[in-house]
Amino acid sequence: MDTPAAPSPSASRLAELIYIELVGRAFLRIDNAAVFKPDPAELARLSLELAAAFHKVERVAQAASGPQNIGYDVQLADLNKWDK
Repeated sequence: MDTPAAPSPSASRLAELIYIELVGRAFLRIDNAAVFKPDPAELARLSLELAAAFHKVERVAQAASGPQNIGYDVQLADLNKWDK
């Protein structure tokens, strides 16, 4: 099985927040005892995967919103004209 790359600190923090949210929603309270329905280790794995997916989409969105050189064809000769 492939081991995932170590997440960046911001990805780790996001994964922690996701894990806290998932754990808060995943346990059942039965007779004053908390019972986890899903395995906490699976929730941790899911949290890391969700954080990685979020950061991947975030990077794509940031790249798409950056400056675009659409329709410009700048040649070296054009730059040399500026020196005159």
